Amino acid sequence: MIRRDTPLLRWISIALAFVLMVLPMPAWLQALRPFVLALVVVFWALETPKHMGLFRVMLIGLFLDLAGFTLLGESALRLLVIAGLVLQFRSQFRFYPVWQQALFLMALLYIDMMLLWVLRAVQQVPLPSLESWLSPILAFLLWPWLHMLLDNIRMQNRLK
Repeated sequence: MIRRDTPLLRWISIALAFVLMVLPMPAWLQALRPFVLALVVVFWALETPKHMGLFRVMLIGLFLDLAGFTLLGESALRLLVIAGLVLQFRSQFRFYPVWQQALFLMALLYIDMMLLWVLRAVQQVPLPSLESWLSPILAFLLWPWLHMLLDNIRMQNRLK
């Protein structure tokens, strides 16, 4: 069976993740918020690499920078690093069990946290709090559920 492309689902899920990223939250909860947009972008980069290339990932990151009032290019660079590594290892990554994918993504998100700390240190702006180091663990716990949800919705669009 061949899967149909689902651009509407792809862009709705990205828009919802985008809203979750810019939604105001208390400071203690803000630090624990996982990079949900990165998880959704990773899912679509794995499933439809032709439609979720690095240029689109960069544009999504730039929109996040504009909406979040961060340094222009900060989120774009972070998303590009994550998506670039996922696309590089896509052929192996897709066949890992979901829990191994979650471990790989957690490692990528820790690399992302280190990159964020370096970017903030260079900009001489306040560094993220120590609680923010827990957000990749939350992303690790969230990935299997997010993957299952998006994959099940996508499976409903299969051709018979």
